[in-house]
Formats: sequence, structure tokens, C-alpha cells
Amino acid sequence: PETKASVAVKPKRNMNKEQQRIAIAELCGWTEIISTPFDPQPPKGRECAGANWGKPIPDYPNDLNAMHDAEKVLTGGLRSKYDAELGIIAARDRCFIWETTASQRAEAFLRAMGKWQE
Repeated sequence: PETKASVAVKPKRNMNKEQQRIAIAELCGWTEIISTPFDPQPPKGRECAGANWGKPIPDYPNDLNAMHDAEKVLTGGLRSKYDAELGIIAARDRCFIWETTASQRAEAFLRAMGKWQE
């Protein structure tokens, strides 16, 4: 008897936490960011022009305070887009917007800025 060949479905590969952390830091003005694979130390960079290099970048996907600081760069239409993305993520994950985690906010931030990678 004939059988249909199964089609392998590739799982979605979302950005990992370190990729999110670096992308958000860059959007918030950090420069010269260096992340070494297999290094237990967090990625480091320069927070702003004239600042000393080597400061660990904030852990945006795991720290609500860091995400609060990142949200300050959103103005006008970007803030509205962020709010819409956060609403979509909250509905997807079945929670209220005010219950969203730093990780959910990081995803919404990157989606609003057009930097989220599937």
C-alpha cells in the first residue's frame, strides 16, 4: 500500500536571551558590545559616548527594571506599536498586560522596533 511521506517541520527558532539582550542594548544606544561564546560573563559594552568600556549590559529579558529603562526610548508611534505588540503577547500567553514578564516585554520591544528574529 502507498503511504505519504511525512514532511519534516522545522521548529521555530526564536532569538535566545543573549541575542535579545544585545539587540535591546544596541537599540538603547550601547556600542562596542562584545559577547564571547561559552564565557560565563555577561556581554559587555559602552553605555554611551565617553563612558568607559567594559560595563555589563543590562539583562533586559530577565529584569523588569532594565526593561522599564528600555521602554523610555519608545516615543510616539513606537510606543503605540509596543503597546499593541505587548497586548498580542499577553493574549497569546493568557495573561493581563500588567502581569507580563521582562521576557515578554523584551519580545514586544524587539517586535515593535522590527528587530525580532523568528
